[in-house]
Amino acid sequence: MATHLLTGAKAGWVTYAALLTFGVLAGEAANLSRGGEVTALTLGNWTLSAALLTALWGYALQRRIGNERYWRAVFWLVLFANAAMLVPVMLGDRTLAMFVAALTALIVPAYVAAYLYAYRSPALWTRLRI
Repeated sequence: MATHLLTGAKAGWVTYAALLTFGVLAGEAANLSRGGEVTALTLGNWTLSAALLTALWGYALQRRIGNERYWRAVFWLVLFANAAMLVPVMLGDRTLAMFVAALTALIVPAYVAAYLYAYRSPALWTRLRI
């Protein structure tokens, strides 16, 4: 029997995931429309954002995507890669650093969800697929 997509989902996390996904996509679209270049750094950032958003959606919807070992590795990779990209920004222009800090605060819950998805969702990972 088919189940509804939102069966078992966490409503607050779904709302947050939808808003964050929209914000990320809108921000990237705005950057590109203003002539932003697509560099290797941009592609790397998009890859990290996609991984973080996928983990967030997996947790929000309580759906397995891949396996927990993969998401455990992805969590640490995304966390450290984003931290490494933030260091030069935070050490630079103070106004930009404050703006980036505010934006970073908005994505902290996504990291919490990615952690919970990889490390604190044993029922999700042990549930049999039917």
